[in-house]
Amino acid sequence: MSETEPSRVSSKKPSVKKWVVLIVVLGALVGLGTMMKAWMERRAGTGVQPAVFTGGSEHWDQNEVPVSMQCGACHEKEFRQWAGSDHAWAFRKLGDQWESEAFHNMKLSAHGSVLQFSTDGQGRTVHDGQANTSWRAEWATGRIPLVQYLVPAKDGGYHTLSAAWDVNRKEWFDIFGKEVRQPGDWGHWTGRGMNWNTQCAWCHMSLFHKNYDPVKDRYASTWKEPGVTCIQCHGPLLDKPEAGTGCMISTKNKLAPQQIHDNCASCHARRDEFDHDFAVGDRFDDHFQLVLPVQPGVFWPNGMQRDEDYCETGLRLSRMGKAGVTCLDCHDPHTGTLKLPQEDNTLCMRCHGTGEAVNGVKAPVIDISKHTPCPQSSMGARCVECHMPESLYMARDPRRDHSFNSPDPLLSVELGIPNACTMCHRDKSNEWAAEAVKKYYGPDPKMAKYRDRTRAVQHAYEGKEDVLPLLMECFRKEEVGAWRATLLDLMDSWAHEPAVQELAAGAVNDPDALTRAAAAKVMGRANNPSAGKLLNDPLKVVRLQAEWALRDSLPPDSPGMKELTAAALHQADQPSGAMKLAQIAISRKDARAAEQWFAKALKWDATSSVVHRDYAVFLASQGRSGEAVEQMREAVRLAPRDANLWYLLGLGQIENNDEPGALQSFDEALKIEPAFIRALFNRALLNEKVGRLEQAIQDLENCSSLDKENPDIPFTLAVMLYRNGHYRDAAAAAAETLRREPRHAQARQILESASRHGK
Repeated sequence: MSETEPSRVSSKKPSVKKWVVLIVVLGALVGLGTMMKAWMERRAGTGVQPAVFTGGSEHWDQNEVPVSMQCGACHEKEFRQWAGSDHAWAFRKLGDQWESEAFHNMKLSAHGSVLQFSTDGQGRTVHDGQANTSWRAEWATGRIPLVQYLVPAKDGGYHTLSAAWDVNRKEWFDIFGKEVRQPGDWGHWTGRGMNWNTQCAWCHMSLFHKNYDPVKDRYASTWKEPGVTCIQCHGPLLDKPEAGTGCMISTKNKLAPQQIHDNCASCHARRDEFDHDFAVGDRFDDHFQLVLPVQPGVFWPNGMQRDEDYCETGLRLSRMGKAGVTCLDCHDPHTGTLKLPQEDNTLCMRCHGTGEAVNGVKAPVIDISKHTPCPQSSMGARCVECHMPESLYMARDPRRDHSFNSPDPLLSVELGIPNACTMCHRDKSNEWAAEAVKKYYGPDPKMAKYRDRTRAVQHAYEGKEDVLPLLMECFRKEEVGAWRATLLDLMDSWAHEPAVQELAAGAVNDPDALTRAAAAKVMGRANNPSAGKLLNDPLKVVRLQAEWALRDSLPPDSPGMKELTAAALHQADQPSGAMKLAQIAISRKDARAAEQWFAKALKWDATSSVVHRDYAVFLASQGRSGEAVEQMREAVRLAPRDANLWYLLGLGQIENNDEPGALQSFDEALKIEPAFIRALFNRALLNEKVGRLEQAIQDLENCSSLDKENPDIPFTLAVMLYRNGHYRDAAAAAAETLRREPRHAQARQILESASRHGK
């Protein structure tokens, strides 16, 4: 028998089964040894090749998100949830599976041009027929319901197309709808308003830095990972793996709910940036200025979203936000989806069905069967449909309002604010809805408590002179900090009123940072030294407002001026930042630098009446009144319905001895705004000068009727009447002055003299 016979082999070697067992055991020992070695090395903090997540994804690979891939090795469940979220899709490379349809010889007519989208051997191309220029699409952002594309700009940055791909309808559309934006406009997609590096990138990348060079007007932007990855929400990122765990993010750093919320808010807010230094755990108000409903067209006067406003402002304005409700009370942090269903009210009734406390505040218990007149099986019985109605962002992206307002059709009738009732019942009128609410909830429903506040905000938008008492009353009884800030900011037009300064001075110690910031603004407008108390506030949003208010008195090398300048330089790639730097240069009496910054702002936003207006004011201060008038003429051309611009043009024309032109400008201002007291007052003075005394007297009498407290108006009338020999009327006007200001010595002299002459 040969040596290869089975009997001889079996006597010297183990069976196949034993071989398998032996290999498994040896493998386990080797694996255990490797694991122990890796664990000991991690514990010792020695450098080893980190483990990474080995799963695949539709739109990224491990080379693009190296740190997050390490996170996925230990946190696979969370990593997979994140990989399918909108955060993961916030920024991506192009791929055939997503772009083949969109760039298959598709066209879109918008803004007077035809855009053509095609594919060639070099990639995806966007061709603008009007400019006869082509761009290569290099990146994409978003996935549902629309995708936007990025093309390179000449300044090293990127532009975001206003043309977007509708994933559901399979068509291109323009996110600005029928709004016309021409090349050269700030808001055109080739302008600064659609600059990705400053307008979009921080919220679509992880650890993004703009790195803008204002001297070269170029970007050298950097980021750690594309999209919103682990390191953007968990942090800060360590320089080396943590000893004992191997994590690149400290496991010892436990965040409070408000810190987590502030991190969410850093992107989900309409805000201005002070820097790119925000890190996980920081306060939102130390790096951003939240936009509040202080000007028309951005929010509705009740705080509901109107423009692309995101979530944070609405939440801060709400009672939910005041109670401490944060993003993660409702949303899963990794998927971004809701934790519980909203369709059957499970999400909302988790608290409002049980009275569960959030941060120590008990939610009011609601019986849905009695809470709404809508049938229980209808859409109207869903909490979110009434308290979080949807509106469209970017023309086709429905997003829910987070101000949690109660629908109030009565204010729709009065002020034109949308309400959830007629947003659902589209065939019904606001009057019908208001009557239905009154019938079901009675004449004094719960939402009536906030009507005066909404009216005050709307009337302030409209510039109504008699709204100040209502603003002050609402401010004094307001419980929500963001609303106090809004109401106080809206009093800025009356900043010189002693009562307003008293309110602002009292707000220096307000617990709400935005209210303190509004106080600094209002006090600074009247040169109130109390604003200086806020220069050392713990939060930058307050300090910057105080620094801006006091910029004329801050030494150039002071910490406040340095901080103010740094924040403006961070925004120096936008017209608003250039304008701030121009004003800072004026404060430093550096006219040359101011002119350079104004020139940049004009270049970047030539169609802005505000830029031309502020430049005109600067030119006038330099004695260049002729150039100032030309800039104001351009401002008026761009915004012919702005009464204040006509008024300023009139003042400039007076400086240029163009009295007929000035009278015409004041007339235009008063056609637009008949109660414009400053225009009436200056027209009165000019009318007297050109010999139209009767018209001048009428203008001053109208001023006095509109403002029944200001003693300067009847005193000016008294002087004018006395000067022109109308002694009895002059005495009456002087008496009215003394009624308003009993210690007015000059008015008393005119009264006594006019009384003697009038006998």
